Parts: sequence; C-alpha cells; structure tokens
Amino acid sequence: MAVTNLDSLALGGTLAVAGAQTVSGALTVSGALTVSGASTLSTVLFKDLTEVVAATNVITAAESGSVFILNAATEFISTLPAVAAGLHFTFIVGAAPVGASYTVVTNASANIIVGKSFPASGAAGDTGATDDTITFVDGAAVAGDMVEVWSDGTSWFAYGFPSVATGITFTTAS
Repeated sequence: MAVTNLDSLALGGTLAVAGAQTVSGALTVSGALTVSGASTLSTVLFKDLTEVVAATNVITAAESGSVFILNAATEFISTLPAVAAGLHFTFIVGAAPVGASYTVVTNASANIIVGKSFPASGAAGDTGATDDTITFVDGAAVAGDMVEVWSDGTSWFAYGFPSVATGITFTTAS
C-alpha cells in the first residue's frame, strides 16, 4: 500500500517502513520505538518527567528518571519503590521546609541507602552507609537543595547537594 499526502494516520499493530523515508514535522510515538539499521536524527528533544509534590508521595518504578520538586507549606514523606537496577530519581527543594522536614524513605524501612552530601559551603557533609532516610532538614535546607538517588538493584546510592552542611542528612530511622 502506497500512501502519499497524508495528514493523519492511526494504526493498530506494527508499521513497517522499507527504504529511505522522510518525516517532515512532528512524529509522535506512544509505546516502544524500535529502529534497526543506520538512522539519522537531526534533532531529538528529551525532557525529564517533573512533578511538583505537595503531599505524601509513594513513588513507583515506572516513574524512574523523574524529578520531584518538594513544595509544600507542611512537609511530607516521599517513599522510594523497591530497589531495581537502573532506577533513579531526583529530589529538589522548591520551598524550604518550615516547621518540619521533607524526608525520602526506603520502602519497608530497608537500611539500604548509601549517602554522601557535598555542601556548596565547602564544609564536610553528612554520609551514611546503611540508612533508610534522607532528610531535607527544617531550618537548614533551602530552595535548590537537591538529592539524586540511583539503584544497582541492591542499594540506593544517594548524592546530596545542600547549601549548608546540615541541610541534608542520611539516617537510620528503624
């Protein structure tokens, strides 16, 4: 079937294209895209999934790669999913905690966070080897403080970037 001058095409199943083809304008693919052979992409746009969080958040593995902006008048807990190799998340303080702290915890209180903090102030930051809680500390954390977490399937490796040494801590709550 040859198709030319087509404004819109909806397919169920698989679309196979043979030979050199050009797509002008936007191409939207929902689901998996498989490309075999040599391919040329002139422009690729990638945007991290970003969510402004204002209440308790139970994170799923499907949200891997997401950036969570912590932004609330009353602070809350974000719970990581079970570890799986390749999962990673970023947490950024959007509104400084006041009256309580933002926390990021492991599911089932597993003591599997290996954390290091690198304060902008140059002071020594907090570290932890068998923790279950990352805290953006009330009265110390400020907007822009950030933690990235990555999993190897066994542990969560956390790297914190606070403005001051006491802004982010790694602890064992249980």
